[in-house]
Amino acid sequence: MRTFWLLPVLLLLPACASSSHFVATANDTVMEVGDVADDLARADVVALGELHQTPSVHQLHHALLTALHARRSNIVIALEMFERDTQMVLLKYLTGMVTEETFLAQSRPWPDYARDYRPVIEFAKANGLVVIAANAPRKLASQVAREGAAAVLGNPDVARTTTAPEDAYWEEFLLQMKGHPGLTDAMQKNFYAAQCIKDDTMAESITDHLQSIKSGQRPLVVLICGRTHSDHGYGTVARIKNRLPGLDVRVVSAETVKDASTGIYTSPRTIGDYVVVAPEVERPPQKVGPVLAKAEPKAMGAAAKTPAAPPVVAADTAGLRPALGLMPDYAGADGGVLVGTVRPGGPAEKAGIEAGDVIVMLAGSKVTDVENYTEVLDAQAIGKTVTVRVRRETAEVDLQVQVGSRPGNR
Repeated sequence: MRTFWLLPVLLLLPACASSSHFVATANDTVMEVGDVADDLARADVVALGELHQTPSVHQLHHALLTALHARRSNIVIALEMFERDTQMVLLKYLTGMVTEETFLAQSRPWPDYARDYRPVIEFAKANGLVVIAANAPRKLASQVAREGAAAVLGNPDVARTTTAPEDAYWEEFLLQMKGHPGLTDAMQKNFYAAQCIKDDTMAESITDHLQSIKSGQRPLVVLICGRTHSDHGYGTVARIKNRLPGLDVRVVSAETVKDASTGIYTSPRTIGDYVVVAPEVERPPQKVGPVLAKAEPKAMGAAAKTPAAPPVVAADTAGLRPALGLMPDYAGADGGVLVGTVRPGGPAEKAGIEAGDVIVMLAGSKVTDVENYTEVLDAQAIGKTVTVRVRRETAEVDLQVQVGSRPGNR
């Protein structure tokens, strides 16, 4: 999910910074991995807010994790990418009780697990580290999005208590929702409650573990999560502090820039203690199997032949965010993003996308949930035509959709 931006500030860095690097927001200084680790190793919890499917950010996070372990051998890793009900099979894999094949078959790994998250799991396994499957199961978060938090409270796989206060986090969430078609106040509140149940579950998973340690030195917990859950100290970070107010919790955010060598980053200083600044890269296409030819969905074939509209002029896109003219259903779908509503006359409708379709790929990237979908969409250029693979009943079809726009939040 895209970072909750505040007013952007241009901060100058040395021109030699040409690849992914850390910047300390306190003084806008480019930092070496070891120096960042020296600082963060003194904390109780470090939240690494990532950009999903951005390899250079994952690689720098792993370098930091390795450096932190060299300074604090009693590290615990908590992951948004694994859900509470997979904790047992995760433990069995880390201790050699099951094969990797069994582990992956039962743990619902995220897209690009082999590239982005396997190095973390294998590092933990090699070093005998505890790994917490911290997140609420997606099916329960989806139930919250449909019915509200009360529908899942009492389930052991979600937090015992959860709140959805209408605070600064809520205001930023509303900015993210701005411009989506067919969105009611009740829907927004349920979607926010679904976001908060994830935050509370991850926070509780971490604080329960810390409180279970009766003697000895408290470990350093490294939480790896989407930056939405940690930026500005909101989300999971705020809920960790609410549960254990005395903890020293640090935040590392991430962003991509067109040219890292310019020495400029745009995140506000309040985003966290450090920012990973990485160069923008084209996400490589991912193979998810051939397009299913049988039972072509009604109207898709004709819609796919609709001539594309003239490209949007770049000068007209200031302050706008990419959009397809549809509202994802935060209740979710297996193996993709469920389309909730489609704006009449918008890009999605023109391409033949309908409510009830499931988006499985966008611009060559596999998408499995709304957070992932939003990040991939935000990386697209307004006016660009992208391939969207949708599933309807038993058929999958590739459609050409010209990226539109909606009001931004900057």
